[in-house]
Amino acid sequence: MVEWLYEADFAVLYPVTIVLITGAAEVGAWIGRRSRSFVDDAPDIGTLTGAALGLLALLLAFSFSLALSRYEARRNWVLEEANAIGSTANFALMLSESEQRPILSLLRSYAAVRSGLEVIYDPAKLARDVARSVELQNQLWQHAVTVTDAAPQSLPAYRFVASLNEMNNIHERRLTALRYHIPGAVMSLLIVVAMVATGFTGYHAGARGSRGRVATFIMSLTIAVVILLVVDLDRPARGLIQVPVQPLIDAQQAILP
Repeated sequence: MVEWLYEADFAVLYPVTIVLITGAAEVGAWIGRRSRSFVDDAPDIGTLTGAALGLLALLLAFSFSLALSRYEARRNWVLEEANAIGSTANFALMLSESEQRPILSLLRSYAAVRSGLEVIYDPAKLARDVARSVELQNQLWQHAVTVTDAAPQSLPAYRFVASLNEMNNIHERRLTALRYHIPGAVMSLLIVVAMVATGFTGYHAGARGSRGRVATFIMSLTIAVVILLVVDLDRPARGLIQVPVQPLIDAQQAILP
């Protein structure tokens, strides 16, 4: 099941996250100003603030590393799929002319479907694209069976079947990369820890009578933006950061008509 963080529209998720984190800093500062008489507690609050910010930095680094690695995996699988489709088309050119045209036509359609996979967030469209991909794969395999039956010892037929098999394997690998995200519980915990850390920071500033309200707000805003960057990297079809599919478009255009 897709986590709620990946279902929410970024136009709602972004401002809500920013308000929660910056609001925690403001609430902490307000409580700190009202508790200014307990100045002796300020050093302890400073220690707690440092510990909370350190924990937040650790979680941010861990989450950012996971999100970036998953983004790179999605991008790499797009390139691998484009290369597999191109290789299959090249090996198809080595087959008999009667088989070349229908196979190349199917490969062009397959590349077109795969280039639109998860470009926009639409679960129904994704299901249709996956079903269409499987349908095209089955049709290609029917041609592969015909080719191998006609010439069982043919080296071009063997290479074509091997390339087609690799293309099918990449299909499932890319789908897996698209579906796997950082667990929503981890991202929720990250937001909660950020609220606690900025709350302690605001409280410490308020208890000290500091006038660095703008600095605290900027720091809270920066933390919120970094968290949203992590979420954006892990939402290939929902946010501002998209996985480029140009290699698949190039592969489709390179297949001879």
